[in-house]
Amino acid sequence: MVQMNDNKPLVLYVISDSLAQQGELLAKAGRQHFGAMIEDIRVFSFVRERGELLRIIEEAAGCHALIICTVSLPNILKDLKRFSKERGIPVYDALDPFLDEIRIQTGTAPNTDPMVRNPLDEAYFKRVEAIEFTVKYDDGKRMDHLDKADIVLLGVSRTSKTPISVYLANNNYKVANIPIMPEVDPPAELFRLPREKVFGLVLNPDKLVEIREERLRTMRLYGTSNYASLKRVEYELEKAQELFDRLGCTVIDVTSKAIEEIANFILETILRR
Repeated sequence: MVQMNDNKPLVLYVISDSLAQQGELLAKAGRQHFGAMIEDIRVFSFVRERGELLRIIEEAAGCHALIICTVSLPNILKDLKRFSKERGIPVYDALDPFLDEIRIQTGTAPNTDPMVRNPLDEAYFKRVEAIEFTVKYDDGKRMDHLDKADIVLLGVSRTSKTPISVYLANNNYKVANIPIMPEVDPPAELFRLPREKVFGLVLNPDKLVEIREERLRTMRLYGTSNYASLKRVEYELEKAQELFDRLGCTVIDVTSKAIEEIANFILETILRR
């Protein structure tokens, strides 16, 4: 794999010949660990034509990119690795090492049909529906019909709302996540939701300042912005807590917790209720 150590933010390209959920989860985990050094995540599912594959790789060649692939079709995988090598783009094959180890241990060849991983059954369509809903309701893009969400996440900026939402969506839950800003009134519909489905996310103020400062550095935004000031962060968290108290929702401190740990706590809380 080509190594790049120029400290430039990275764009992760997730390419799959099926739903791409495994690769997307890896990419989201990478963003969680490296924060603002992951500039963007671009997901391409059901890539099974050479022309489409070449178009994606040409796009990736125009930026500082890493390709995460979960491709089992031999011809597509071969082309992906060849095209990427020609353009100097590193590729992380998330599927091959695991399948190869099972092949060695069992002495049998893996099934290369991508539909084996994503059979078109009821569970498949339920997951697709949950993911589509979660994308539409990410970061307050939509505030209507919140009652259709299975889970609603609330939190100030940079409290991991999106990666937690994606993880839950891949477990078939429709998730809406809403940013809390003191200057903006929360949607009225929020107060009509059952409190059991609403979760507030908080973070240690000093840690949140650190995360926001890194975000500003990556975006090359310096100067008078108080986005990452401790005073502003403490004010936002105080107002968020006031809202959580009014809603009577469950509050989770996400400081130093992995996305999977937070999401599993949410799922356990829902199932317990």
